[in-house]
Amino acid sequence: MKRLIFCLLLCNFSFGLFSQDLITLRSGKTLKVLIQEVNQKEIAYRKAENAKGPLYKIYTRDVLRIDYESGAVDNFAEPQEKASTLMGSRSLASAGRNILSIDAMALLFQNIELSYEYLAGADKKLGLRIPVSVNMQGTSTNGNMLGNTRNVFYSGLDLNYYPLGQNTSSFFVGPSLRVGSALNFNEYYDPVTGGYTNERLVSQYFSFLLRFGYLYTPVEELSIGTAFGLGTRRYFTNIPQEPAGPAFSFQFSLGYRF
Repeated sequence: MKRLIFCLLLCNFSFGLFSQDLITLRSGKTLKVLIQEVNQKEIAYRKAENAKGPLYKIYTRDVLRIDYESGAVDNFAEPQEKASTLMGSRSLASAGRNILSIDAMALLFQNIELSYEYLAGADKKLGLRIPVSVNMQGTSTNGNMLGNTRNVFYSGLDLNYYPLGQNTSSFFVGPSLRVGSALNFNEYYDPVTGGYTNERLVSQYFSFLLRFGYLYTPVEELSIGTAFGLGTRRYFTNIPQEPAGPAFSFQFSLGYRF
C-alpha cells in the first residue's frame, strides 16, 4: 500500500514537472511556461520550472504562437499581420530599436552627416536621434555654399514621434535642436576704398526646427528615411545685422537597423 501511494505521488510530481506550454516569439525565441491568461493585448504566464513563482506578462503582438500542453495551438501570425496592416504596410514590432544612418542629401553640400536613433517605449513610438555633421571643406572658401552660408559642424537632438508605431511605412513628427558653427560671407561697402569688401566670418549658432518625415523599412535591417524641417536659427556674433533668421533642412538617409 505504501509503495502504491509513493508511485502515485511520484507520477503526480512528474506530471507537474513535465507539464508545460511553449510560447514562440516573433524573434524566434521559445519560452517554456505555464499559461495563466491570454487576452487581446497581453499574455500572463509563470515559468515552467517555478509553477508558484511570480507572474510574468508579454505583449500579444510579440508572440507568434502558443503550443499548449494539451496539444491545442494559438496562432497569432495571421491576425497580427492583418491588424497591423495600413495601406499595405505591415508591422515591425520585432525589428531592432537602433538605427545608424548616413544622410545622402548632405553629401551634395560636402557634408558628412551620421546619426544614431534609439526607438524607446514598448510600442517604439518615440525616437531619440542624435546627428553629427562635419563639412569636408571646413572654413575654406572653396566648395559648395547654400546662399552665403555653409555649415561647418553641428550636432543636436531630434525627438521623432511615430503615431502608428513601427511599420514598413512609418510617419513621424517632432522637434529638432541644433548647435553648431557656420561660415558666413558678408559683403559690405567700404567708404575708404570706395568698393565692396567680402568678409568671412565663422559664427556659433543655435536652431530650433519642427521636422516631418517618412521612414520606409522594406526589410528589418534596412531603413530609408526622408524628412523636412522648418524653423529659426540664432547666431551668436557681434555683427548686428541678421543675428536670427529662418532655417530649414532636408534629409534623405540610408540606415542600418539592429
